[in-house]
Amino acid sequence: MLFVLVAFFCLPTKAQTSMSVPNGSFELWTTHSGYSVSLFGSPILVYDSFPTPTGWDYLTYPVNESISFFGMSININTDLPLVKVSQETGTVPAGSSALKLETFMLEDIVSPTVYTLAQGALDSTLTQTVFPSILSTGEIDLDHFMPLMSSLLTNMDSIESLLASLATMDVNYLISGGIALGAFEPSRLTGSYKYQSATTGDNGGVLLLGTRYNPITHQRDVVGGGANIGLTDIANYTPFTVDYVSLHQLEPSYPEVAPDSLVVLILSSASSIIQQGSYLCVDNLLLWQDSVVVDEPDTCASIVGLTATPDIHEAVINWSTTGTVGSYELEYGAAGFAQGSGTYVTLANNTYSLSNLDANSSYDVYVRTVCNDTIYGDWGSLQFTTLPDTCAQVLNLEINTIVFDAPPQYVMEWWSYSTPDHWEVAYGVQGTDLAQGTVVTTNERSFNIYELEEAGALAPNTLYYFGVRSVCEDDVYGDWEFVEYLTPCAQVESIVVWDDSVTVTSDNRLEGYRATWTDTNNTRWYVSVGDPSDPIPDHWNPGEEVSEPLWHLPKLEPNRQYYVEVVPYCGEDNTGELKWILFTTTTIGIQQVQVLHLSVYPNPAMGSCEVSLSSDEPAELQLFSHDGRLLQTVQSTGSSLRLQLPSKGVFLLQAITPSGKVTRKIVSK
Repeated sequence: MLFVLVAFFCLPTKAQTSMSVPNGSFELWTTHSGYSVSLFGSPILVYDSFPTPTGWDYLTYPVNESISFFGMSININTDLPLVKVSQETGTVPAGSSALKLETFMLEDIVSPTVYTLAQGALDSTLTQTVFPSILSTGEIDLDHFMPLMSSLLTNMDSIESLLASLATMDVNYLISGGIALGAFEPSRLTGSYKYQSATTGDNGGVLLLGTRYNPITHQRDVVGGGANIGLTDIANYTPFTVDYVSLHQLEPSYPEVAPDSLVVLILSSASSIIQQGSYLCVDNLLLWQDSVVVDEPDTCASIVGLTATPDIHEAVINWSTTGTVGSYELEYGAAGFAQGSGTYVTLANNTYSLSNLDANSSYDVYVRTVCNDTIYGDWGSLQFTTLPDTCAQVLNLEINTIVFDAPPQYVMEWWSYSTPDHWEVAYGVQGTDLAQGTVVTTNERSFNIYELEEAGALAPNTLYYFGVRSVCEDDVYGDWEFVEYLTPCAQVESIVVWDDSVTVTSDNRLEGYRATWTDTNNTRWYVSVGDPSDPIPDHWNPGEEVSEPLWHLPKLEPNRQYYVEVVPYCGEDNTGELKWILFTTTTIGIQQVQVLHLSVYPNPAMGSCEVSLSSDEPAELQLFSHDGRLLQTVQSTGSSLRLQLPSKGVFLLQAITPSGKVTRKIVSK
């Protein structure tokens, strides 16, 4: 009997080492530029800028389509990103952020205006299909990957079927790159996840694909892999594992070959029926390698990766282990406490939330594994400090633009880890004490600078400083965060095009066309003329710079429509709103074209308002919501009418006549 016990404790065991997946806790992010097209020098947003975790790749779809916009042809030529990805913050397993992938339709990532215009021109499969967001550690070729997607999702129920199907493919045309392994032989990938399906039954998935360079064919062969599509609905982060299996383990006829590169793919949906709006959050990814160690005592697995995510009065403790265990013991107390005198708990999972902690205080935490009643792992320990009980800190303060058909409208935006009672926004010209200047309050994490400009509260071509801080109960304030903003030039008030092409009895009469404009604030302008039927260039040409409100147009064709654009110029990187008018050249007479004026009274309105136009021409009035949705269209044959507003809120009213168009904002209370 003694011999049997000795033999048991001297059996070979597996030691485990880990290797980090690139950006495995998703702390580093790269921001990718959005894409816009230009109409008369004004940008129309196609899709906004978006972040992805550094070191991970995403699918794109090549788009080269022409769409019609008010009779104009606009070409969209871009690699459209097919991913809906964001940072999950707050209580996460490791660090301060995690990865969040969402299933989506094309209309979720393309601006509503462009999507409505381009929907008919794009492939119907692209506009009607729900896609899973996919991130990988290697570069994916969309043309080869998407046709295989359905087959892969079907075969992921069986690792044998999945690897058998991949082994017959030339993956060199499917996925390139990946994690360079060297001598590291992966046995599994571990991490933490949470999942929310849009209705029920959807699930996320993680796929491993091991390849090795073949010196004979000079290509990569699939030698193993793994998949876990059991990431189903769960509200809190939970550990998951993807086991790596070689082809030789599944079918002995394949040689035993270790991979030298591994591709990790994360899918927001691994279901064959994908639901729009399902999301998968993933964090704390680690690759593990098993190696056999002889004559090691049979002890319990060790604690690795012990981390704490503290808040003001609580903290989330997470950890991993080097092997399978039965349960865990955790003890915590104030920093320096003697083990055995703290708060003790027994756990089944590798995460635990501490609550009722003192703010701005240090705590010690001890965790160990339990394999049975007599075998325990070594204690792992860490110390952390809770956050001070102060107001939320303003983070990522920046000024962004929202664009309708009008010039860019500037909005200041920020975020924070928690929500205070409200925010204070202060602003003033350069050199002033903002805290003593103009201060307003808001309950939103944004502030509309363009409303100050429309109300005349900001002077044109002036450098202002804006500050934001949080305000909590009992007069507790967060720190001020500041950003500067240079206001654009003042607007051109009106434009007139004169026809001087007819000979008259005047010695100083000029031949041709000239444009004049009213502008009492600026002294320099860019002017240009163009044919609205010509293709719109990728970038607006500023044209000619002039220093007086008069421009002699180049020679034009008779009986033809043109437009004139005038842009105030106040210095490098600072121009005003583009103004333009349409006119038609003639062969006789003097033609004078006035810019269209649109007025709304009262504004703010109470359910309805009086709309007046400076022209008696027929006009089409279009009412848009603040996010660009067309709400109603009214035809006007006179210079004024009564407009009923659908609800309270902010609207944009656009008038379109043969002489041009103009946009005004309406506020309904």
